Amino acid sequence: MANKNPNQEYKDESYFKPESCPSCHNKEIIRWGFRYNHTTKKRRYMCKSCKRLFVVDDGFSKCKKKREMITACLDLYMNGMSLRKVANHVNQFSDTKLSHMAVMKWLRKYSKTIEPFTRTLPLDLSGDYHADEIFVKCKGKENYFWDMVDAETRFLVATHYSLRRDIDSAKILLNNAKLRADKPVSITTDGLHAYIKSMKKVWYNKHDSRETKVMHLRITSPHDYSNNIIERIQGTIRERVKVMRGFHSPQSAELILNLFVIWYNFLRVHQGIGMTPAEMAGIELNLDKDRWLNLIYRSKIN
Repeated sequence: MANKNPNQEYKDESYFKPESCPSCHNKEIIRWGFRYNHTTKKRRYMCKSCKRLFVVDDGFSKCKKKREMITACLDLYMNGMSLRKVANHVNQFSDTKLSHMAVMKWLRKYSKTIEPFTRTLPLDLSGDYHADEIFVKCKGKENYFWDMVDAETRFLVATHYSLRRDIDSAKILLNNAKLRADKPVSITTDGLHAYIKSMKKVWYNKHDSRETKVMHLRITSPHDYSNNIIERIQGTIRERVKVMRGFHSPQSAELILNLFVIWYNFLRVHQGIGMTPAEMAGIELNLDKDRWLNLIYRSKIN
């Protein structure tokens, strides 16, 4: 912790008020000055019960770099720059020193922070889903990223990262979609046989009538372009994965791809609909200008 400089103006980054002590969960807490860190300060609190001093974790606890720099690195990476190029860019235009592994740690950290929050948000979807899978290189082997999108909102409803292209993986994708949103009207897939059996296991119900049964539309002709919606999204994924030249571990691959889905759904304005897929699906987060920063704040509040 830096000592307070009386001639220095510190930016107050105290955005949240604690409801209870993070140690003993007592609600009797009082203000206890500020904690200073070079050019910023955050409100410090003391618990009357355990006498612990603490600051509220707003998503940037124990981060030595400025939060604006962290969110800028996240955005640069998701827009196609490699880890080393992001680090070189920051080192060239600022006085700080940044390594590419620091950027990787931020990607993993904020994927774990934001994903639980975005997964709970209610969706207003059309129910016309399109599903497909894409090859992803990891440690020199073929892995797969399965995704499912809603046709009208372009919202990625469900995803799944797997080591194999089999029935179990397709079933997990459909189950993720089942947990995320209401029962769809139809699901369009390619001719992969795994979708047939997984559809029966996940969506089949002997009590369903023809009107309530989920339609499975399979594309078997190479001249059928009904699944172009999902193919376009996978083109965006390929653009991001191509410069990476493969992942080094399935765990990192899953976390980074999950963060990509968050960026695609909530932060990136879709050219076809003129807004983010989340806004099209009825989610109003009002993230304003620095969308990464405000989305991290919203994730910590909830």
